[in-house]
Amino acid sequence: MVALLYGKLKKEQSLLLSASWKTLLFAFLLSFGISFISGILLINVFGISPEAIYQVSSKRISSVFPLIETGVKAGIDPGLLIFLWNALGALATISFIYTAAFFDPRKISLFPRGLRKMFCGRTRMKIFCFLPGCRAIADESLRRLYVWLMVPLLGMILLGVETGLSVSTSTFLFDSAALAFFSLLPHGIIEIPSFALAGAVSFSAHRVMQGEIPDSETGEVFTRIETYRKELPLTVISFTVLLSLLAAGLIEARLTGRIMDFLT
Repeated sequence: MVALLYGKLKKEQSLLLSASWKTLLFAFLLSFGISFISGILLINVFGISPEAIYQVSSKRISSVFPLIETGVKAGIDPGLLIFLWNALGALATISFIYTAAFFDPRKISLFPRGLRKMFCGRTRMKIFCFLPGCRAIADESLRRLYVWLMVPLLGMILLGVETGLSVSTSTFLFDSAALAFFSLLPHGIIEIPSFALAGAVSFSAHRVMQGEIPDSETGEVFTRIETYRKELPLTVISFTVLLSLLAAGLIEARLTGRIMDFLT
């Protein structure tokens, strides 16, 4: 499947997608490492209970637990439920490259008009100007698009922070760092790169935009992003991501627990 994906990519697309995928993986690993060490310090130095840190780190994902429990009671395989949850997140991330057109002020009168008006906006988006390169963009619509296509990077950083804190607390709960990492590794080694690939679709468009902004007019930047989107084999990419997430979900539901039981 991966070979099929790269076979459908042009050289420029392949380089952009690969570089973006590696950047997102690096962002995850870096934020994971920092948050893991921070969690260890919070517990050992500041005396914060592992349970309290775990509740904070898992607060976002814990909202899905009741839905999974309900599905299991209805006889649905938990691996499929995990897959469906992750698949929704991955597809939503890929959709950012489609909704990028909503920021184009030239098309504000097109359907859905209300949503396009909300996305375009006229007031300066000051809250995100701290992001690298954002403050230097003069055009507001381009600034909003710039931040929008950077969301996958921010998402991978957030995922790394949550995962790092979760593993650091599990180290104390299991009384073993090895067990804490093994609770993530079997499915995470497939799941995390899959999320990164989904995010690389929009983040690679962000890289395209970075190259266009200095020398192009606003309309030309939007046209270039639209052209880049049409050139990507998004069906193949989406199918690759979904197939990988299905494997990860089944491993998490059926294999990770058994490995942990064996190790403990």
